[in-house]
Amino acid sequence: MDGEEPGGGLSAAERAVIERGRAWIRDHEEQLVGLLAALVGRQSVTGTEGTHDDPETTVGALYEFLTEETTRATLTARPVEPGRENCHAVLEGTGEELFVCTSHTDTVATGQSSDWPDGEPCNLSSGTVRRVDPGTVALTVDGHTERRTVRDAYDEVWTRREEEQRAALVGRGAFDNKASIVCLAGALLALEQGLDGTELGGTLVHGHLVGEEVSQVGAKAFAGWGDRDGWLGSRFPDPEGAVVVLDGSYGFVPAVGHRGLAWVTLRAEGESTHAATPHLGENAVLRVATALAATDSDAFRERIGAPFVEDRLLGELTVAAGTTIVGGDVTRDDEGQIGRAGVNAVPDWCETTFDVRFPRWEGYPDGVDEIREQFEEAVEAHADATDDRGSVTATVDPAEFFPPVAIAESRPSAREHPLVARALAATESTVGYDPGVTVAPGVTDAAAIHPATGLPTLVEYGPAGGFSHEPWEFVERDSVVEGAAIMLELSVRQLGLA
Repeated sequence: MDGEEPGGGLSAAERAVIERGRAWIRDHEEQLVGLLAALVGRQSVTGTEGTHDDPETTVGALYEFLTEETTRATLTARPVEPGRENCHAVLEGTGEELFVCTSHTDTVATGQSSDWPDGEPCNLSSGTVRRVDPGTVALTVDGHTERRTVRDAYDEVWTRREEEQRAALVGRGAFDNKASIVCLAGALLALEQGLDGTELGGTLVHGHLVGEEVSQVGAKAFAGWGDRDGWLGSRFPDPEGAVVVLDGSYGFVPAVGHRGLAWVTLRAEGESTHAATPHLGENAVLRVATALAATDSDAFRERIGAPFVEDRLLGELTVAAGTTIVGGDVTRDDEGQIGRAGVNAVPDWCETTFDVRFPRWEGYPDGVDEIREQFEEAVEAHADATDDRGSVTATVDPAEFFPPVAIAESRPSAREHPLVARALAATESTVGYDPGVTVAPGVTDAAAIHPATGLPTLVEYGPAGGFSHEPWEFVERDSVVEGAAIMLELSVRQLGLA
């Protein structure tokens, strides 16, 4: 790879490509921020991301931008579901190795408009963010300040840099995940300019994917999942290389793994009767409540955690029991009004969910189906052990089961992995400090992409910001621009030159 060493030096030719690309980024900073504003201005709640031929949608606006600005990359779009397309950009190199980088184009809903600056969640507002206390930042827009807590990993970044305040861009999806889209687009354009007639030693693949927030349908269509054929495998059979999943993060701190996620649904069936004679029925809500109340027991923890190993990287299994619960004759309309038609009847059904976050197991990564079934059996057996009224069934929808991903056994060993070492080098050369490594708190598209490809994967690597899924979601402005430069350099480090 033309003088490249994992995490180490670059050849003179590689440095020249990077410097030319960085110069392009400096000259086009406002264009990149403008692209972010255009994407934030187009709502893309999961299911409404859009298609490449509709520039009024997020996918269409991105595709139009790339069509107008790229000079060498090949662009394609592939339907995932009606009205929803994945968008791909491929910059061919001479070798067989791939460097696959993904972002996601969907967001969560905006919530109440009045909770946002000027009541406009889809307008990209400018402000400032500063660390006011350990674990706390103050975000100011137009004289109004929101003071909130942030994740430890983001707080740690503030201790590593000199600035006390940074420019911030506020809007739904600015951080999660449209800034990452812009980082990839900027890196691609900068790389085209920086190559200046030379060729990469391998092929760069960018995938902008729908549906990350719900079931990861875009990632499954991209990489392949179950009976769904993947675009990546059809385009590049038996791929070799590495994957980076870009997502709003802490300023391009490599996330080297995340725990798995399973949503277990427990349903109880009872027998309804008039509330004046409850002894004649079987109360399904009480059946579920009894099971939930006993989930803090040693017996439950041992039952559900039996297959899992002590995982130094990913940590322990956790269970959030009762994350949703519904039963009897309760309804809720679109306006949020709750109707209680069955207040005088014993409920004959109840359903609740368990959010289970889990590390690796004996035999990982094999045995995914067995682990999913084990969760069903463990929750159902627990419910049966706590009460015998009525019947219970526990299920895990395969679409709601996401395996863990880990690049190494521990954080120290992860730093030595070639992909991680190169990512650390690319970040440090851009921001001026060693970012360290982290473990992502939630599940990303890596949960679908890694099992399908088997390629080493950074599960999260992206610009700094916060308040995702909340009002006043923000991304640091400089981190968007720095992100384009970081991904430019990482692409060169990973693929080298021909």
